[in-house]
Amino acid sequence: MPPSLPVVPSRFDRLQSWMDDEQLDCTILIGNDHATHFSGYARYFGGPSALVIGRDRSRTLVVMQDEVAAATEGSAADAVVGFGERGFGFDLNPVARLVSEVSAQPLVAGAQRFGIASEIGGADASIARLTSGTAVDASAAVARIRLVKDPDELRRIRASYDLCWSAQSAVGERAATGTSEIELFSLAQSTAQIGAGRPIEFICDLLAGTATADVCCPVHVAGTRAVADGDAIIADIVVRSDGYWGDTAETHAVGANAEMADIRAELLRILARAGERLVPGATGAAIFAEIEQAIVSSFPGGTLPHHAGHGLGLGCFEDPHLIPTDSMPLEAGMVVAVEPGVYFPNRLGVRVENAFVVTYGGGVELREAGIA
Repeated sequence: MPPSLPVVPSRFDRLQSWMDDEQLDCTILIGNDHATHFSGYARYFGGPSALVIGRDRSRTLVVMQDEVAAATEGSAADAVVGFGERGFGFDLNPVARLVSEVSAQPLVAGAQRFGIASEIGGADASIARLTSGTAVDASAAVARIRLVKDPDELRRIRASYDLCWSAQSAVGERAATGTSEIELFSLAQSTAQIGAGRPIEFICDLLAGTATADVCCPVHVAGTRAVADGDAIIADIVVRSDGYWGDTAETHAVGANAEMADIRAELLRILARAGERLVPGATGAAIFAEIEQAIVSSFPGGTLPHHAGHGLGLGCFEDPHLIPTDSMPLEAGMVVAVEPGVYFPNRLGVRVENAFVVTYGGGVELREAGIA
């Protein structure tokens, strides 16, 4: 049985505690990731948005006028307010109208002290100029809160992670002689997108043959090269759906490639041991050192020229990072993708990647975590 998932204070509890400490009347969060984080609203090609959270946890979501219906249906906000006029492309500075609407909200206009964090440069300063209350920078507090995921966030990450694995299966099944890298890249994207049932955000490294030694984009970008019998194929597939990211890496083979299969099997063992180290208090630097040492000792002549993992959530490459310089202690409830790889110049590269939830008993792989 895998370790049980940790029970941690919700992101709302953590924000409320910070607001109480700072004696704030409300917190203003400007930007689409902020809106997703605290209201659940995510919209493909959505306009700029903001969220006003009261000390009583009331949430007012501010979106472009054309998004009001979708935001009302697709968010957990208590109220949805539109700004601007209906139509697209007429207003070349919608942020100014967003700022004006946020500043006019009763919680903001009447606040003596308010927290504020913005993903849109200058919007926080504009609101501070338009209001009489004292602004308190909420950026560090909100960034810290984002690191630990609530159950609903884990479900969204898991859903995107599953889409990644569906795409990986499609690549493995279609990895046949004569298929081009760009065909496999496009197959991965279409498989994930059709599985989601709506447009997704998609990032992919797709490298075949000796190009697998080039590690990733931008060193090698999927092109028209046809794969050959015996080729290794690295597919690093990253998908965002419903506001949260999943990330996977797998190495497939066209036909038989015994060397690649042996390397992959050892990398999976290294990955599993690293997953066991994902406990509160451990650091990315220490886990990276263990992974790198295992790779160097297991594969003479091979190198690990990239990070060994990173956080997942609203970002696909967020804190914490498994790199030599990251001394941030892990916390229960973080989601970390572990990504060992080994590369032999001009010949072969192999990479695998799974995502884990940090628990007191070690990392739990997302597909084994009982997340519906």
